[in-house]
Amino acid sequence: MKLSESLNADRIVLDFDAKKKEDAIGALADPVVNGYDRDTILNEIIEREKLGSTGVGQGVAIPHVRMAEVMEPAVVFGRSAKPVDFDAIDDEPCSLFFLVLGPTSADAQDGYLKTMAKISRLMRSADVRSKLASVATADEVIEIIAANEA
Repeated sequence: MKLSESLNADRIVLDFDAKKKEDAIGALADPVVNGYDRDTILNEIIEREKLGSTGVGQGVAIPHVRMAEVMEPAVVFGRSAKPVDFDAIDDEPCSLFFLVLGPTSADAQDGYLKTMAKISRLMRSADVRSKLASVATADEVIEIIAANEA
């Protein structure tokens, strides 16, 4: 499945207000709470962040966690109104985010890993990052991602 097909307007959060990492994670988790416990999602992602930041650099963070309750990867795209210190590997704050919830089952792991790889490839492009930083609507986010998927 293409990344653009796993996103919909309900899972895109533009210009959320966050002062710290936990605020950003909370804003990103809200669209996937339906069917999952919000506190569990937040706690799991924060625990994952303690293992190492998911701030991958160049203003991008990909917080992710695998949870038993998740049957297939759930993806949320978010953009913060102001960059957030996310302990990124390049020490730069982040404003573009992909939150990924993945399943823990071995047979579903492949989809999760492919989703993470697609996001990583997409975020390598300075042009895509620039476009995502300036779009006005969720539909534009989906169009940009669809146009740049390999």
